[in-house]
Amino acid sequence: MSALISILTAIGLSLVVGLIFFYKALWSILFGVAVTAAIDVFVDKDRMARFLGGRDVKTIGLATVAGAVSSACTFGAVTIAQTLFKKGSSAEATFAFALASTNIVFELAILIYVLLGPAFVAAELLSGVVLVAIMYLLVRATPVDVFEQARHRLQEQEGQFKFIHAGQQQWWQQLRTLRGWYYIATRYFSTLQRIYKSVIVGFLVSGFIIVLVPRVFWTTIFLPSQSLLGVIENAALGVLAGIFSFIGSIGIVPFAAALWIGGAGFAGVLGCIVSDNITVPVLNVWRNFYGGKATAYIFAVFYVTMVASSVLVEELFRALGWIPSHASAANLTTAGVRLDYTLVLTLLFLGLTAVLWIVKWVVDRRGGPTSLPHGL
Repeated sequence: MSALISILTAIGLSLVVGLIFFYKALWSILFGVAVTAAIDVFVDKDRMARFLGGRDVKTIGLATVAGAVSSACTFGAVTIAQTLFKKGSSAEATFAFALASTNIVFELAILIYVLLGPAFVAAELLSGVVLVAIMYLLVRATPVDVFEQARHRLQEQEGQFKFIHAGQQQWWQQLRTLRGWYYIATRYFSTLQRIYKSVIVGFLVSGFIIVLVPRVFWTTIFLPSQSLLGVIENAALGVLAGIFSFIGSIGIVPFAAALWIGGAGFAGVLGCIVSDNITVPVLNVWRNFYGGKATAYIFAVFYVTMVASSVLVEELFRALGWIPSHASAANLTTAGVRLDYTLVLTLLFLGLTAVLWIVKWVVDRRGGPTSLPHGL
């Protein structure tokens, strides 16, 4: 009986820790989804693709900027990337967009700040740029012919993902209309539908890791980072941990935070965060779009890129003395809902969610956006 009580107590504590993580991060998730929804609605993907057909550094830079202001949802980012590729974007620009849209985005940075602190925010944003640069060099050095075949196949297929575009008015004009807010609400709840399973799994797994997995386990498999070999091993293992976590970009942050609390090295945690473009479910999405051979190439290039960028960033941060201590993560597991910025922002964005749901419900009840009078 005592063993059963101990097991149930450990499970209960794991769930509590996972819920604490979720509460601390909920407002940043909703904020990021809202911004992503607005960008998805008001940015014309057809026009974007016309600027991304080249393979030069300038085009890759434009793709990186486009990704940085786009979706932080991995599945959404990969889907947008294949749409751009189908419409004429080069493979290099497509990959740059996908990497930037899940690594150089402020909504993800906010979540990382909440759970891991400012050092990891800076590392993630810098790593996003380094990821694109290394990827570009690797792709240009290893040309393959499978992507043009994939492009022709995609162009022959029916469109798999339709983007809502709010019209020809400027975005600030659309924000004054019920139609514009309806499109934002539709994209908002569509994005939540795509990511909620990953988010729930990520926070539940993080709770169980923190409570049930002894710290000695992580400090044993992740070598000390005092040597370059240790940094490389941490980065390689961290990316693998992310790949087999089955979690997307938002959900993988609490998973990475659990690794940090457990004792994984800086490069290992960073590698876990940036691995979201090649987790097992996402690789299946790549395969559905581009085929098996192209996906194998993407995996190889992205894995090497992610490990290399994590190693380079840790080495730079270590030289600058910017590696934080593991003890700073301990406050993440402290409980308590109190009147602070977390509670205020959580209530604010829950209120925004309710307003968007009402807007969508009202317009749908009236027959959809086409039933609205012109200018409304």
